[in-house]
Amino acid sequence: MVIGMRSKEHIKTVILALLVLMSLVLTYMTWKFTPDLQTVDKEANKDHASQSIGKTNNVDMSEVITPYQIIYSKADHPEGMVASRQNVSTVLKPLKNQHVTHSDQMHSDHNLIIPDLTDEFLVLDFTYDMPLATYLGDVLNISAKVPSNFKFNRLLIDQSHDNKIQLYAISKNRHDVVRMTLSSKASSVNKTVAALKKDMEPYSEMITNKDTIDSATHIFAPKSPKHLKSYRTIYNHISVDKMNSVLFDDSVVVRSAKNGATTYNNNTGVANYDNKTEKYKYNNLSEDKATSKNMHETIPGTFDYINEHGGFTDDFRLFHTDNKSGELTYQMFLNGRPTFNSGDLNTVKVSRSEDGIYSYARALLKSNVTIDSGEKDEKLQGAEKVRSALANNPNIDFEKVNNITIGYKRVDQPDKDDIEVQRNSEFKPHWYIEYDGKWYAYDNDGGLE
Repeated sequence: MVIGMRSKEHIKTVILALLVLMSLVLTYMTWKFTPDLQTVDKEANKDHASQSIGKTNNVDMSEVITPYQIIYSKADHPEGMVASRQNVSTVLKPLKNQHVTHSDQMHSDHNLIIPDLTDEFLVLDFTYDMPLATYLGDVLNISAKVPSNFKFNRLLIDQSHDNKIQLYAISKNRHDVVRMTLSSKASSVNKTVAALKKDMEPYSEMITNKDTIDSATHIFAPKSPKHLKSYRTIYNHISVDKMNSVLFDDSVVVRSAKNGATTYNNNTGVANYDNKTEKYKYNNLSEDKATSKNMHETIPGTFDYINEHGGFTDDFRLFHTDNKSGELTYQMFLNGRPTFNSGDLNTVKVSRSEDGIYSYARALLKSNVTIDSGEKDEKLQGAEKVRSALANNPNIDFEKVNNITIGYKRVDQPDKDDIEVQRNSEFKPHWYIEYDGKWYAYDNDGGLE
């Protein structure tokens, strides 16, 4: 009996010693433990990658919120060029990170005349109007006190009487202008002009109505366009699952799938995808949300959102702002020229609410290879011939012509000879007309398509 008691006590002692030893080992391991941060980072990156469709944050805002053409207005002999990324970067360099020393706003009920505008200045033309404060602060990083509600679609770069850079932001209706004097010297702009002039070609200045009769308000277009190439692009596909991971916060349910069209939804939103057209459209379903009409917030907000998930898969640029619906259109550019497609396969359309994205529509395609089509260079009709034909067309109100430019018509078709049936497009140079606020292809005979 005594022996039994002693054995039990011995066993208890051994167990207790083991427990103490285990406690010491665990304590040591706790002290010495270092989390595998590399592994954690990899997992985080993997998760981040699953919520992107391209290279994330890969473009600067000045590459997306950008003019579509650059004009050097000199007396009666204007010259111009396409707004390639390099050309835009060169023009903006002397403007960035400056300070506005003086600004004032002018209004004219009739034709806008700027009294102190010189005979030589640069013109940056935009296809949309936007808040001046947004462009100065977010794109150019310029410190300035300007009217918060003022919108513009043309920027003139000139010099003041004391040789400082002077900017004129002109409203879309051509009746208002904000004049700004920068702290930097105009000599930097003169160097810019000298660097660009070798690549400029003659442009025509056109008058379409009473609001475009001054040198500051003319419509500019390439005078005699020639040596224009056609291109062919082959596309890669963007995964629907990846697109869903960008827009949906939690699990997604496939609601229906019929004739190649699939609907996805959760408690907050619904998306439709058509695998024939490869078009994807998302809408937020929250009843307490509405699209924001405040472009001062919507432009940088949508840019950041698209950029963060690598949505600028090609040279997409802001092309249209709908101040009524709040929808923004980012349009694909090729070699500095806008592309046009009747099926919206070259656009990203997005709107925003106060809390985030309200709607999002795009084709789930991104360029893989773009090559010269091998076709003979095209020589389009001259700008004056186009202007005259439009002006003499009884079915067109010529006063409603807002812009005339050259873009690329995108003709999209599946490659039937390819085993995987890759989608490809041909891009052909073509005249385009902005008429009464909308863009149309010119039919080469005085009409609009």
